Amino acid sequence: MTTFALNNLWTYIQGLSLKQQEREWLASKLIEPKTDDPKTAKQKAYIKETLTRALKEVKESQREGRKLQTVDEFIKELRLEEKAI
Repeated sequence: MTTFALNNLWTYIQGLSLKQQEREWLASKLIEPKTDDPKTAKQKAYIKETLTRALKEVKESQREGRKLQTVDEFIKELRLEEKAI
């Protein structure tokens, strides 16, 4: 989009009579991140799954009074899983 087109768009938006809620909606749409490529989406899903599993393990360990896995053990496990992917 050219600078001229962006300026026209901005002028149009400023001319709208928007309520606060509508402005917030528009702002959220303007700063919404673009869709990830498949590789990035897969990486994010893997990270989310791993962290969710780790948090679940921490909660279970605390509830049962078990000793938690060390950071070194956790990193080693992550590396093994990463190789399997």
